Amino acid sequence: MDSFIDDETLVAQFQAGQQDAFDELMRRYKSKIFAYLQRSVGNYEDAEDLTIDVFVKVYRALDTWQPKAKFSTWLYKIAANLAIDHHRAKARNPIRPWDDDEIPESRLVATDLASNPVKTLEEKERGRIIREALEQLSPQQKAVFMLCRYEGLPIKEAAETLGIAEGTVKIHLHRATKRLQEILRPLWENRDI
Repeated sequence: MDSFIDDETLVAQFQAGQQDAFDELMRRYKSKIFAYLQRSVGNYEDAEDLTIDVFVKVYRALDTWQPKAKFSTWLYKIAANLAIDHHRAKARNPIRPWDDDEIPESRLVATDLASNPVKTLEEKERGRIIREALEQLSPQQKAVFMLCRYEGLPIKEAAETLGIAEGTVKIHLHRATKRLQEILRPLWENRDI
């Protein structure tokens, strides 16, 4: 499959019966959606399951999809909604404290420090602290922060993805940043990491 074909053309090809067009869309976005979900839910296994759920939903809806926005925006919107649903379900059924050990380190940890175990441990500790701080944000603030700061989506595209106004995205992003600063500042001041 030609990697220069735009997403909308691939969707049209899929709608015309070419199954390999969906495979190409999945190849293009699977790792990005997984990375977004892993940072959003903080758990490798849950992110894997949610990534599968995203592409199942996409596959089922792709026959009727109309390009009202970019394909990637629609894809991230599905992922964001599933992440929010996951957080709501998690809030209704909190995990037991001993399950926390099963959470692998997220991509917040630098990978080029493997030659220095002390630096690696420091980076893992920073990643854990940042994940815990992100969990203290509201689901909407966390979704906006993750899309804008980690996925690099512009404000407009984040707004389209989440189905909210651009001004609302800016407010959530500002509040999330301010809240993270409030949470993290005392931790950085009291630690040598």
